[in-house]
Amino acid sequence: MRVLLTNLMMLAEERRFVGLLAERGVEVVVARPEQFCSEAECMQLVGEIDGWLAGDDKVTASVLDAALPRLKVISKWGTGLDSIDLLAAAERGVPVYNTPAAFRDAVAEVALAFMLELARNTVRNDNEIRQGAWPKARSPGLVDKHLGLVGFGAIGQGIAKRAQAFAMNVSFFDPFYAGAEGEERRCETLPDLLKDIDYLCLACNMSPENYHIIGAAELALMPQGASVVNVARGPLIDEKALIGALQSGHIGGAGLDVFEVEPLPMDNPLRRLENVVLGSHNANNVVSVVEKVHANTLANLFQALGIADA
Repeated sequence: MRVLLTNLMMLAEERRFVGLLAERGVEVVVARPEQFCSEAECMQLVGEIDGWLAGDDKVTASVLDAALPRLKVISKWGTGLDSIDLLAAAERGVPVYNTPAAFRDAVAEVALAFMLELARNTVRNDNEIRQGAWPKARSPGLVDKHLGLVGFGAIGQGIAKRAQAFAMNVSFFDPFYAGAEGEERRCETLPDLLKDIDYLCLACNMSPENYHIIGAAELALMPQGASVVNVARGPLIDEKALIGALQSGHIGGAGLDVFEVEPLPMDNPLRRLENVVLGSHNANNVVSVVEKVHANTLANLFQALGIADA
C-alpha cells in the first residue's frame, strides 16, 4: 500500500505519522506544500497511490483521472471539502471522507476572540501601553449588540451560543438550515441580515455560489461602523471591497483568520490597517481537537483500505 500525505497538520508531525503508517505496512509518499498542492502538483504525485491523506489540495477531475485506477480513498484532514471535486470523485467511485463538525468549538472561540478584540481593543491597548502610552479610548462592547451569521451549521451555532452568553442578539442567514430556531432570528435573505447588524460573521462553506458572497454591495448595506469577522474561507469576501470599506471608515473593523491568498502577502494593505485583527488560518488548532481529527482521518483511511486500526 502507498499513501500520499499532503495535509499540513500531519506533516507538522511527519515522523510520527510516517512511522505509524509504516508499522501497518504502508509506504508514505510525502509532499511538503506551503499551504496546499495545486492541481499541477497533485498531477505529479497521484499516479501510484492507494490512499490520500489530503489537506486543502486542488483535487480536480483531471487529478482524479491521473490517480485512477489505483486510488481507493481520499481521507481529508478536517471538515472543509470545497477544494475537492466531490461530483467527479463520486462519478469515478472514489470515496471522500472528512471529520464533520470537528472544529465547532475551536473556531467559535476564535470568532468570539476577534469580536472581543474589535469591541474592546485589548491587544491595541497592550501595544500602546508597552510604547509608553496610557490609552482610555471608549469601546462599543458586545452586550446588546447585534450579530449576523452567514451560515448556521455546527460552527455558526457554536458562535451563536457563545455570543448569546455575552448578551448579544443573534440573527442568521442560511438557506440550507432545516433545524428549529432558538433565540436566533432567521433571515430569509442576505440583505435582510445585513441591514441592522453590528457584527457580521462568516461561518458558511466555500462553494461556487458563495464566492464573494460579501462584496462591495453587501458591505454598503451594513450600518456605518459595523465590523466583519471571517473564520470560514477567504474567498467568501471580496477582499479589495473590504479593504476599501475599512479605509473609508464605513466598516469599522475586521477580524480575519482566512484570506483570498494565503499566507497573506507582505504587500497586502490589511497588514497596515490598525482596525484589523489578523489570524493565520489557524482557528481549528486546539490540541485535543487536532488529536481527534488525526485519529478519525486515519480511521477513515484504514477502513477504506482494509487495514487494521490498532
